[in-house]
Amino acid sequence: MAVLKVFLDGTLAGELRQAPSGNLTFHYDSGYQKLPHATPLSLSMPLAFADHPKRTTLPFFEGLLTDNQTARRAMASRFGANAKNPFALLQHMGADVAGALQILPPGQRPSDGGSGYGMDTLETVDVERELQSVLEEYRDGHAPGARMGRFSLAGAQAKTALCRTPDGRWAAPRGAMPSTHILKPVAGDFRRIDIVEHLTMQAATHLGLNVAETWLENFGVVRAFVTTRYDRSEEGGVWRRLHQEDLCQALSVLPEKKYQREDGGPGVAEAARLFAGLPVAEDRTAAAAAFYQWLVFNITLECTDAHAKNFALMLDADRVRASPLYDLATFAPYRAEGSTTHSAMKVGGEYRFQAISPVKLAAAAKTLRLDPHWAENEVERQRLGALQAFSRARDELVAADDSATDFADHVLDKVAGIERLGWA
Repeated sequence: MAVLKVFLDGTLAGELRQAPSGNLTFHYDSGYQKLPHATPLSLSMPLAFADHPKRTTLPFFEGLLTDNQTARRAMASRFGANAKNPFALLQHMGADVAGALQILPPGQRPSDGGSGYGMDTLETVDVERELQSVLEEYRDGHAPGARMGRFSLAGAQAKTALCRTPDGRWAAPRGAMPSTHILKPVAGDFRRIDIVEHLTMQAATHLGLNVAETWLENFGVVRAFVTTRYDRSEEGGVWRRLHQEDLCQALSVLPEKKYQREDGGPGVAEAARLFAGLPVAEDRTAAAAAFYQWLVFNITLECTDAHAKNFALMLDADRVRASPLYDLATFAPYRAEGSTTHSAMKVGGEYRFQAISPVKLAAAAKTLRLDPHWAENEVERQRLGALQAFSRARDELVAADDSATDFADHVLDKVAGIERLGWA
């Protein structure tokens, strides 16, 4: 039996175990279970049970790794590991993952709660080199020589994790320091996706939604979309990891099944059942309302990537709340004239954005057990305010970077053409 120790906020929570057959299980430490305010790894792995089988363990730990198979092969090559084995990858990359976890070989101490917080400051050329290595890893499957840190980031897009110093410089984490920001270099077939994602995120902010902080930054020839990690917090000069999981992890769904439309993954009904079972009554309504706001925003602005891994929950003892929103991007700038685009989740029996009416959104609100009048008002509030929110985001971006003007105007023009924004 191979074992990795799993720490949550610096405390031993249990063991990730792999049998010779490859079977993956998780076992809570008995001392951790007895702590008065212990936080579970996942809603799918409650503390009441010490042992959790593969059907819940595998989706949770797979969810900590990238689902870009090209990148996984490159990472596996770098460490001499099996790309299909999450245990083997996390043995090398589990020191800094999403949430408050550190997954470490036996005998290795967690950094959380310890001393030695520090960073190695980087020059622009260093960050540029790191981002180019990341692009190569995700695009071509090559294993670059030296990458900064041993961390794991979920999702399909190329990205890296760094620290931000108090004076605004970039740095690689050292010692007990966790990464504080995620940088995504611009790549792929979608023109200036960094501008689209940033404008969409800022529009959500201006609509009053709880959204992760983002900005755009150039590193030499590489453009990057930067996000402040909402699962990190500084308290008295010490950085802490905050625990979170996405809906796929909470529902024991493998990352490869994240899209409801394409993969048969989770949708509104599954999310509703999860929220209805939360331990604290007020959290049930709050989480369902935050999910509904996320859903309405993604439908209103035709964001095609709103799958179950792009909505997350923060876990703290028995309390559960929605995380700040992330990975929001309208598809409007890329939609061909007269074409049909689809939601990742079904709403009222429909995937086609053009066919998802206020009546169908009301049906989703009913499934989530939300007040129908609040839900109706939320749909109208977002619909009526979306274009102004996007316009404001455009103005702010152009004021900071006038080279983005032409494409930002293009994005705004395409958003203005979304049929839903003209509902009577």
